[in-house]
Amino acid sequence: MSKVIRKMKKLYKLYILIIDLVLIFASYVLVFYVRYKSLPAFNFTPFLNASPFILIASVIYIDLYKILSFFRKTIYDVLKSIALMVSLLGITTVSVTYMLQGFSFPRLILIITPVVQFILLGTFHIILLMVKHRIAGEKTIMIICADRNESSELEKKIESFMKNERVAKKLLLDMSQEKIILRRLKDMDEVYLSADIPPEFKARIIRECMGGKQVIYVVPHLFEISLINAKVVHLEDTPAFMVDTLGLTSEQAFVKRMFDIIVSFVGLVLLSPLMLITTVLIKLTSRGPAFYKQERITKGNIRFYVIKFRTMKQNAEDITGPVLSQVNDPRVTPLGRILRRTRIDELPQLINVLKGDMSLVGPRPERPFFVEQFIHDLPEYEHRFAVKAGITGYAQIAGNYGTSAEDKLRYDLMYIRHYSLLLDIKLIFRTIGVLFTPGSAYIKDPEDSQKDRVDHQTAKTAKNQVI
Repeated sequence: MSKVIRKMKKLYKLYILIIDLVLIFASYVLVFYVRYKSLPAFNFTPFLNASPFILIASVIYIDLYKILSFFRKTIYDVLKSIALMVSLLGITTVSVTYMLQGFSFPRLILIITPVVQFILLGTFHIILLMVKHRIAGEKTIMIICADRNESSELEKKIESFMKNERVAKKLLLDMSQEKIILRRLKDMDEVYLSADIPPEFKARIIRECMGGKQVIYVVPHLFEISLINAKVVHLEDTPAFMVDTLGLTSEQAFVKRMFDIIVSFVGLVLLSPLMLITTVLIKLTSRGPAFYKQERITKGNIRFYVIKFRTMKQNAEDITGPVLSQVNDPRVTPLGRILRRTRIDELPQLINVLKGDMSLVGPRPERPFFVEQFIHDLPEYEHRFAVKAGITGYAQIAGNYGTSAEDKLRYDLMYIRHYSLLLDIKLIFRTIGVLFTPGSAYIKDPEDSQKDRVDHQTAKTAKNQVI
């Protein structure tokens, strides 16, 4: 009996996929019945001809949007994924019927069916999610750090990560408790390893867990990120990872530049009325120029002047010097607060992209003053300059206001290692969603940060500031 249960668990995603496909097919049939009270051959035949392609596309989109995965998902996550999937499937249905010349396929059916699919699939998957949460047992987790005094921040992040899970027991241990760790390890469901654990000890923990029931989460050390996408080579009969240089190939750089030129040019044309209105409003509401230029560093440690709409009073740093802004910073004008909240102040950076100073996607450009401080505490910080600075980036999508410089550096390095044009497109679309998410990291610049100030004497604390 236990073997049958284990086999069913392995095949449950296949069962869910089959039910999803049945619901997708049934949604078309249901809408036809509602519309015509029958299945008229003249109108229904084009759907039957297109249905094999629709079902194939459905399988692809279900996989693309991770519809079958319920790991750490909320009801909102489920509905969002299904909405994107059925929207894309609706566009595909229109395209397929057009190519097959199925002109008798009713347009009303094409419009209504995605709504019905969203209702059917959404209801089914919400039920599955609720069942999963009900039958899922409470988890026991272990958090291992090199120093327990340094673990509070990681513990808070893990609690947020597991907000939809029930935790029965949590063990917070450091390396001095090695015997306890090894004795209790086999009883854990999840094990979290901080980045500061020595490689030898980390390897031992992973070795002990391999083949067991434990799921292991490892916060990578900065040097370990270099192994991402490493090519496997064979030194005769010995496998080895070839760690390539960090950066883009000439072909990738060319494609990225062409993409930047096209999108930034189109963006400037479409947004020019909004930018003109903003320019006039700034001039009318405060003294000084409408635009603000500030020196930043981009690829190859080259300095350039980033262009933004001015959101602070003129000459705001004459007295304070280079500092990071605070919450309710008195230097910010009333209009400037609106521009920052809506991110309209960032639009002129499209000019920097068109000029070639920046890219649409990449590590956020930093001021030379702060770069020196960050490199002092994080030598790997220099690797961010292997690519051009960007308006948005992986760190801005995945992080939040309180994300440390070290964690944002991890995201920046992973972006460089994972770079592809498709990744850039995904990050641009995800940025649109992040713009309207409270607490998101899309503040983009240190002077926009609501973290603590950094002045001339606090280089050591710069490591914990927002990039």
